[in-house]
Amino acid sequence: MIENLRNKFVENPESLKDYYSDLDKLIESKKNLNVFITYDKSFVDQQVEKLIEKANNNENLGKMFGIAVSVKDNINVKDLKMTCGSKMLEDYVSIYDATVIKKLKEEDCVIVGKVNMDEFAMGGSGETSYFGPIKNPLDETLIPGGSSSGSAVSVAKEDVLVSLGTDTGGSVRQPASYCNIIGYKPTYSLMSRSGVVSMANSLDQVSLFAKNVSDLRQLASATQSPDKFDMTAYLEDYNYEKENYDFSGKKIAVIKNNNNVYNLDKEVEDDYKKAIEILKEMGAEIYPIDLKYSKYANEVYNVVMSSEVSSNLSRFDGIRFGHQTDEYKNVEELFIKNRSEGFGENVQRRIALGTMYLSSEDDQRIYKQGLKLRTLIVEEFKEIFKNYDLLITPTTVDLPSKLGIYVDDPLKDFTSDIFNVCVNLTGSCGVSIPVRKGISGSIQIIGDRFKDNDIINACETFERKINED
Repeated sequence: MIENLRNKFVENPESLKDYYSDLDKLIESKKNLNVFITYDKSFVDQQVEKLIEKANNNENLGKMFGIAVSVKDNINVKDLKMTCGSKMLEDYVSIYDATVIKKLKEEDCVIVGKVNMDEFAMGGSGETSYFGPIKNPLDETLIPGGSSSGSAVSVAKEDVLVSLGTDTGGSVRQPASYCNIIGYKPTYSLMSRSGVVSMANSLDQVSLFAKNVSDLRQLASATQSPDKFDMTAYLEDYNYEKENYDFSGKKIAVIKNNNNVYNLDKEVEDDYKKAIEILKEMGAEIYPIDLKYSKYANEVYNVVMSSEVSSNLSRFDGIRFGHQTDEYKNVEELFIKNRSEGFGENVQRRIALGTMYLSSEDDQRIYKQGLKLRTLIVEEFKEIFKNYDLLITPTTVDLPSKLGIYVDDPLKDFTSDIFNVCVNLTGSCGVSIPVRKGISGSIQIIGDRFKDNDIINACETFERKINED
């Protein structure tokens, strides 16, 4: 889709005007889904005019010339608001571009706007944003998943072909599954995080949405790069090369679910079994495995993530920027009111948990134990990929819930993503792809670190097979 649309724009640059005029009407017609926090038609029109001028001057045109991209609202885009879905940053305007945005602009993309998200990327439902809940375009009574909710919905409802999100514990793959599109979490360090607001910096990764693998690969190639401004960034260009991934003879690990130990919804388990049968038809050798340590991934993630959240969000105090209360008696009250008014309940809860886990009075006992278990999970994944080419799991354990359920039960945030958080804890790569149309289960294809090309090509082979059936 990207390649065809780009070629159309290159042949007739003036057609960009009609395309973005129609897109403006489409976005306006679907406002009820509450996707965009910041959408400024004049900002879009300025970009379009520059691209038309560039084409008319016979300059070299980027690989994504004219392609619309939406951006999660925790990624800096110069001259646009960046709110992180929070009252704390309600009026903050970015003064620079994140590295991934610079890369997109170099390839002549059009940044359509900033999309809604769970506040500070904390949530799995799309309901914790200060700007209101986002709705699932497949069924508006359901959650779209989170935290990259608006990114997923903007692709699913076809505002854009591709979108940028961030994934800390499934925040791209889970909403991709709930919205029946593709979500890719790269190997940790492969995408620069410079200019992206940290939630839990040892887990966060800029991640991508698309409706098909070809577009996903194109977006990945456009955004990946070494970056001297990100001390964790991979130091070389990564080549996303299209290759035929033949499942014949490949050793594929799948999870055992004896006595429904993972509490899979029946539809999710049925779709997972269907996917395994498809892989067998393609010649894959299937090996059910037990997860000895990774089955505790949700608990470990809770500890590590909350601890890093407590540290990372300490900078948001309303003094230098952000929400500042109107009335206070002293400096201590100023800090307390700024943060209690600026942060929503879910964010405050995770900060409190992290502060408890890092307590010096307890010698950080829980946090240290979490790190030990994380190491065991990392070693378990290393052993898996010594013996198997890929690990394939359900993306989530359930189908999307009704709106409001996560609000009433905050602990539900930590129940659906067990297979997703393993990937973040180990720094591995994973891609979620639907098994069938509509509200349904998806599978996650997981690869060892820097095997991103393998999982994307394997995803494309699987995509081709299910589209044939």
